[in-house]
Amino acid sequence: MVSIVALLLILSAMYFVVLFGTVAYQLTGLDWETAQFQALSAFTGAGFTTRASELVVNHRLRRRITTGLILFGYATTASVIATLVSSVAMHTPLQTALNLVVLVVCFAALMFLVRRQGLHLVLAAPIRRWLTRRMNAEAVPHEELLQYKPGYAISRIEIPPGSRLAGQRLRDANLRAFRLQVLAIEDRDGVVVAIPDPEHVLQEGEHVLLYGLTRNMQEAFAPVEAGA
Repeated sequence: MVSIVALLLILSAMYFVVLFGTVAYQLTGLDWETAQFQALSAFTGAGFTTRASELVVNHRLRRRITTGLILFGYATTASVIATLVSSVAMHTPLQTALNLVVLVVCFAALMFLVRRQGLHLVLAAPIRRWLTRRMNAEAVPHEELLQYKPGYAISRIEIPPGSRLAGQRLRDANLRAFRLQVLAIEDRDGVVVAIPDPEHVLQEGEHVLLYGLTRNMQEAFAPVEAGA
């Protein structure tokens, strides 16, 4: 029974480590679902997709979090295996079977509690407060940032034929009058220029990445005939 209690304590510790990693990832700017996936992947050694790995390897703090989760994952996996082997070796077959039944029931109860969203929120709150003080900052998830003000969003719009913008320099387009900010421009060859030069001449067929008031976007890019 002692080994079963020890195993349950190890499993509980594994849950808290993954939760800690999830909150830490979230504070670097990831949404909760992505942060949880990254934490579970690192802890279990399951690996990442190419897209997911870029979120980690290109960010210094996330690399440190991932390293810690991997090390804890190896340590707890070894502890679980050692505890199971010890439980089998030190008991009769009947005692081992009873221990396994108790373990399965307790593990099912633990998983039931873990899957409750309310429990995540309660346990994550003090972890988030502690990490926020340690990191001295709290990153805003990009989804929340893009919806920071109602009515504003990021959109990618093509400059249509006949648009008043075609042939104008970016500085002369006066998009700020429409409460729009240009973030990047993709030319007709697919070349993307981030934070383009104000002297850039806009051309038909180019795609403009904008942040601003959504209701003004189509009006700003409308053909001259449509706006007349």
